[in-house]
Amino acid sequence: MEFKSGIIMWGFIVFSPLAHADISYIDKNHILNTLTDNIEQQYVEVKKIDKISDALTVLKTSSEFTSSQSQEQFASLLTAELQKFDKHFTVQWQNPNKSQNNKTKREPWFTKLSRKNSGFNRVEVLDGNIGYVDFWGFAELSKNSKNVVESVMGFVSNADALIFDLRNNGGGSAEMVQFISSYFLKPNTHLNSIYSRVTDSTREYRTFANVNGSIHLDTPIYILTSNDTFSAAEEFAYNLKHLERATLVGERTKGGANPWQFYELGSGFRAGIPIAKAINPKTKTNWEAIGVKPHIEIPQTNALDVAYKMALNEVKKSVSDEHQIKDINDKLEELSNSLPLKEK
Repeated sequence: MEFKSGIIMWGFIVFSPLAHADISYIDKNHILNTLTDNIEQQYVEVKKIDKISDALTVLKTSSEFTSSQSQEQFASLLTAELQKFDKHFTVQWQNPNKSQNNKTKREPWFTKLSRKNSGFNRVEVLDGNIGYVDFWGFAELSKNSKNVVESVMGFVSNADALIFDLRNNGGGSAEMVQFISSYFLKPNTHLNSIYSRVTDSTREYRTFANVNGSIHLDTPIYILTSNDTFSAAEEFAYNLKHLERATLVGERTKGGANPWQFYELGSGFRAGIPIAKAINPKTKTNWEAIGVKPHIEIPQTNALDVAYKMALNEVKKSVSDEHQIKDINDKLEELSNSLPLKEK
């Protein structure tokens, strides 16, 4: 999830190993102390801070702390410990003595989304007039990404039901969550709020007053989830679930609800520390650490077939065209060997 302040972001650059020099115990101790201080001053989940500080103190006495020899190993150790408390924590190292030209880095999340069709992989209308939309991220809201979404929504605008496949969706922009949601909810519907510890303020996210294209308030929606569904993708699923606007099918999601910001720790280390948190207007909480629980909890590999059957059966109740009914019956027969639903 991205909190639009210009400094808080979802998705991070991961630098590949640039050196394997040993890191001294004194340096590790300094980095750990600086990290602890930053968490105490910045981390949004204030009630967790004492437990995190205690865990880092225990880590300092562990064999893993002593045996971590390289900067990369030490960064990974700290990240693994912190992510026990919040999936958005990260610690990274880059060699401060290497030039920019020698860095090998992963393409930034939003840059990749912008370059690759705003994350949309597959959009089609399945047999029985069921729309299917598969996308792997929520792009930054821009003229280009809005055009892509408008085209997607236009393509499936006459579908009798919709399936959104978020099983491989790693999240992104909260504004894009607003925009897509605006096609299926009344204008100004309160979706989510973000509280920022840094500013001690809360920002509400609501559906837009206007979008290009039709708004479908009654079209059945099914959202496919997995353990890899993360951040803004979780927000989209969580929002629509608690607004009773969608049925979720698949696995419990990864559990990351807190936007974050980088802080420098020195010697090439930096930490991504969550400084804000989502607050749902219905539940007054969020999905941090626990994930979003689907209505139909099944292995993600079976989620599409199960959701597809549910959509076909729902649409069948209201259609009268004999050809569409035949399409639906033929497809239901084809899917008849799928695993039975396991309701939770």
